[in-house]
Amino acid sequence: MIVKTMPDSKRPMKRTLRAHMFTWCAILLLVASGCEEDVAGPIGVDEPYSVYGIINPRLETQTLLVSTIEQALYPFDSALDAVVTSTDLATGERVTWEDSLAANETGQLDHVFTADFRPDFGSRHRVEVTRSDGGVAAVEVRVPLRIDIDQEDTGTRNFYVDILGEDISILRLDVIYTVRGYSVGAEEEIGFPFISPRSDYSFPMKGKEVKVDEGWRLRINLDIHYETMRSYYFLDHGISFGSPACGGLGLFGLEVSMTIGGKDWNFPGGEADPNALSHPGTLRNVENGFGFVGGGYNEDRSLFPSTESLDDTFFFDFIGGRVPHIPPPLCGQGV
Repeated sequence: MIVKTMPDSKRPMKRTLRAHMFTWCAILLLVASGCEEDVAGPIGVDEPYSVYGIINPRLETQTLLVSTIEQALYPFDSALDAVVTSTDLATGERVTWEDSLAANETGQLDHVFTADFRPDFGSRHRVEVTRSDGGVAAVEVRVPLRIDIDQEDTGTRNFYVDILGEDISILRLDVIYTVRGYSVGAEEEIGFPFISPRSDYSFPMKGKEVKVDEGWRLRINLDIHYETMRSYYFLDHGISFGSPACGGLGLFGLEVSMTIGGKDWNFPGGEADPNALSHPGTLRNVENGFGFVGGGYNEDRSLFPSTESLDDTFFFDFIGGRVPHIPPPLCGQGV
């Protein structure tokens, strides 16, 4: 399942499944769903292939999308004169990839090559696509090192996350809240303050991280998204309260979710814009060909603020049973 994140000014994305917001499949298929002439490269240029893909150290199977100039002219021809191999430049291990056909949204047949191996973090690989006449498109891919994630709980609503790593790019950065609704007085009526199911809401935070010596630091204001989530949570679950103090949200989980790439992910302006990937010339590192093959992976980390931090927010403390710091009005009297 591919889920698109929304800007901060719009509705947060409600996560009904534990799916990544921006996946590697989106990167690959985004190109395939665009203009096929652009995917194959400009007609009349004698460079054998366009190649797109990710070398991902978290996956057991790697995937490449390969196309030719001829595919732009004959999009329903299933033949492809290509042999794809990759070599681990440290160990010398060589793998031959297998070709398969997949129909994209336009009905055109795409050649998707797969190989069963899991690269090491920090490894380097040379991928070659060879034509029968000897023409070769090639690319050297460096898989980024594994990052480390640390947190600083200040005992206030300001919660800090440190993303530590060398020679990496942060392509996507989301903060995901797991919340559940509560109602003042519900515990007396039903024996428990929570009256509705859990929901996950994701907010994009890319661009809000600050570069520091050992990586990046992200400040999360735990209250900044509260009212937005509360409004949509009540709408999603058909709940209506007369006052924010009479009902709100309990925080059950906090997660940072990100996509990490290597330094070769050089987007214009330094921002990882998925729309830019629909223009194949935006990122190009294939020798004697077109396209981009990079190294990268997804990283998720569950965090949770302390009781002291929750005391400084609007969230209900479901562990300590504390109602938020708003003075509670007479909820049953229309205020």
